Amino acid sequence: MNIASLVLRIRPETRREAEAELLALPGVECHHMSDDGKLIVTVEDTPGAAMSDTLIAIHRVPQVLAATLAYEHTDNSLSSTPIPTHRNSPCQEVQP
Repeated sequence: MNIASLVLRIRPETRREAEAELLALPGVECHHMSDDGKLIVTVEDTPGAAMSDTLIAIHRVPQVLAATLAYEHTDNSLSSTPIPTHRNSPCQEVQP
């Protein structure tokens, strides 16, 4: 199980369009929006769609001016699928 919470900056006048596009993405729920355009959303893994892919898609929604990750939780003990280890990841140190 993976879940993340984000604060998105959008123009208040584009809220309806932004929420429609965001809710079309897998695992996205829109919550509260402040008067100055800060929209709180949560994203969860769904069958067939990884949360990481949805996070990238959120950045591509035209009405989203900025996205800040506020919270992330991963509970691998609930998953029966092992997490793959990528030996050639650019994020890992080179091993001799």
